[in-house]
Amino acid sequence: MTEQQQLTEIQKIATSCIERWGEDYKTQNFSGKLGRFVNQLGSNKELLGKLFLDIVMFYNYYSRERLDQIMGEFYHIIINELKLDENFTIYSRIEDDSKIDSSNFFLEEFKILNNISNHFSYDIEKLDIENFDNIQNVIFIDDIIGSGKTVETFFEKNKKKLLKVNCFIFCIELLEEGKSHLEKFFNKNEIKCEIICHNLHKKAFSQDHIFRENFKENEVLLRDFERGLWRKKSKNILGYENSQAIVSFFRNTPNNTLSSFWFENEKWRGLFPRDDRKPAFKKVKKNSVKYNVKKMENSVDG
Repeated sequence: MTEQQQLTEIQKIATSCIERWGEDYKTQNFSGKLGRFVNQLGSNKELLGKLFLDIVMFYNYYSRERLDQIMGEFYHIIINELKLDENFTIYSRIEDDSKIDSSNFFLEEFKILNNISNHFSYDIEKLDIENFDNIQNVIFIDDIIGSGKTVETFFEKNKKKLLKVNCFIFCIELLEEGKSHLEKFFNKNEIKCEIICHNLHKKAFSQDHIFRENFKENEVLLRDFERGLWRKKSKNILGYENSQAIVSFFRNTPNNTLSSFWFENEKWRGLFPRDDRKPAFKKVKKNSVKYNVKKMENSVDG
């Protein structure tokens, strides 16, 4: 493929993506962003350029507008299809310290959009088991489920409480393997739980998905490339614990996504980089000399 042909291909793919996703501040001038993303490959462009473009054609990006629409659809299912008694139904999140921001955001957004009172929203771990004598249904709102292990750990931790109720997990994206894993776990433990997702997805390098005959070869190519980005052992190569997701949300990109799409250093910038900024107190250990010196300077200045 010549440079001109690739440029035309990038423009076509970018247009197709915007038609699927809609446009917001992250996808404005997407053709230019996609072109810069691929051009970073340099000498690897011939080998990996088409691979990246093929993946982008299957990539899912969720703008706020698109997410709000999906959350409205979820609530419609709860009210009109499941027909749950709202007096005996509470809303919660699957607690996971590694993604507390996204878990909180999705639950809060869901409540605001659908006019659900805060009195119907609780962290399961903070409730007493006696409370569950008057709860029939617990609805969990989540963004993405990969392997399902985080969900399994949460349910194991709160098993006695959750065995007393009907559980429903509503998530935007769900990996096929994660769905199978959780269904087996729920059946084995006699937990009544239904998973409802907007999009059930395959791993990027699954057979007969994005790539046909050469899916394994392409998986090896990208794994080697991402190893070069990290320059050390990392669970995030090809997405956290090999999740191989290809999804971003307007707030952030989950680490389940192929890391070359969000990794960032002085030589590489992902197409949808993660926002991992932290306040100063999170960056500095309180017992460090640097922290204590700064604290002393501030107290003197005051």
